[in-house]
Amino acid sequence: MKKLGALVMSIILGISMIGCSSKVKKDENIATVNGSGIIVGNYEKVLGLNKQSIESYYGNSIWDQEIEEGVKYKDKFKEMILDQMIYTEAIYEAAKKENLLPTEEEVNKSIEEFNTSIKDNDDYKKQLKELGIDDNFLKYQFERNLASDNYKEKFNKDNAVTNDEMKKYYDENKDDFYLDQVEASHILIKTTDDEGKELSDEKKAEAKKKAEEVLAKAKAGEDFSKLAKEYSQDPGSAANGGDLGFFEKGKMVKPFEEAAFSMKVGEISDLVESDYGYHIIKVTDKEDRQKTFDEVKDTIKKALQDEKYSAQVEKLKEEAKVEKNEEILEKVNI
Repeated sequence: MKKLGALVMSIILGISMIGCSSKVKKDENIATVNGSGIIVGNYEKVLGLNKQSIESYYGNSIWDQEIEEGVKYKDKFKEMILDQMIYTEAIYEAAKKENLLPTEEEVNKSIEEFNTSIKDNDDYKKQLKELGIDDNFLKYQFERNLASDNYKEKFNKDNAVTNDEMKKYYDENKDDFYLDQVEASHILIKTTDDEGKELSDEKKAEAKKKAEEVLAKAKAGEDFSKLAKEYSQDPGSAANGGDLGFFEKGKMVKPFEEAAFSMKVGEISDLVESDYGYHIIKVTDKEDRQKTFDEVKDTIKKALQDEKYSAQVEKLKEEAKVEKNEEILEKVNI
C-alpha cells in the first residue's frame, strides 16, 4: 500500500458524499480552539471535499483497511482532517491577534473568483450543492485561507533566513547538492506483452534478434533518434527519439543504470537486458560535480523558511487550548 502519511490535505480537491449520524446537529462543536468552535457542518464539508481524492488514489476499499493494530484508515482520516482544521483555526486566531485578517472585500473577491472558475462546470456545481457547499461555507474557508497567507507572509518577513543560515545548511548537507547524473536515450525491444507478462522463449528469441539488428544499425552510425522512433517499444520515450533526459542513480532498473553510468558520452551500449526487454543505450551527457552555493541558495532559503514556519505552526497548536468532542467525532461516518 502506498504511504498514507505523504498525503497533503487541501480544500476543494474532490467531491464525494459522506454520511453523518442524524443524532449529530450540524451546529454542534466537534472541537474548539481557544474557545472558537469548529462545527460539525463545516467539518463534514471539509471531510467530503477530501474524500474522493483519497478514493481515486487508493480505491474505495481504503476506508476499512487497518493502518495500525485496531485502527482503520477511515478513523485515522477523520482525525487527520480534524487536526488540519485545528491547525487552520490556531493560525486564524493568531492572525486575528495580529490584525492580519482579510477584509470583507478580499474574501468576497475570492468567492467571486472561485464561483467564476466553476461557472461552466455543471457537474461540479451539482456536487458542491449536494455536499452543502454554499457562500457561507466559502466565506468561512476563504477567510481562513487568506488569514493563513497573511500570517505566513508576515512571519517569513519577520523571521527572514540569513545568508549565514543558508551557508551553514549548505556546508552541513553538501551531499544533497552533489550532481551525479546521466543524460541518455534508449531503444527498447520488449520481452513482455502489453500486460507485463513475459513472452515465450521463442518470442524472446525473436525480440533479441530484432534488437541485435537495430543495434547493428546504431553502431554503424545511423541516426539514433530516428531508429528509436521507428523501432523502440517504450511508449514514454519512442516519440521523442528515445530521449530519457537526465536521471540520477536509483531512478532506473539496475542493469540499465549500471550500463549508463559506466559509459562515456557519445557511446552506444551493447544489448542490455532488463525485466522489460533489450535496451540499446546512448549516453548523450554526464554531470559529476558539486553544485555551488549560489546554484542552490534559493532552494535552501525556501526549505529553511518552510522549516521555520512549520515549527511556528506546531507551536501555535501546542499553545492553543484545544478540546475535541470524541463522542461526536465517533458518530461521523464516512
